Amino acid sequence: MISGMDVSTRKWWIRQPDGAETGPLGEDDFQHQLRQGKFPLGSVLKSDRMADWKPLLEVVATDETFARPSTMPPPTPEDG
Repeated sequence: MISGMDVSTRKWWIRQPDGAETGPLGEDDFQHQLRQGKFPLGSVLKSDRMADWKPLLEVVATDETFARPSTMPPPTPEDG
């Protein structure tokens, strides 16, 4: 997890399940393409701050820079 670190200059490389590689991408471009669904779930990622390639879902789940507030409304008491 990245905590309190400036990640704005981080560079990313993506290897898709078919072997196609993309990168380096800057942080903003990478996050934009990620949110647009440009990378299949089976992709692996590496940044200039990572020692090894990691699965996309692992990186997104553990790196707080990918956290986004939910757009779903909170449950009502009737929802139980």
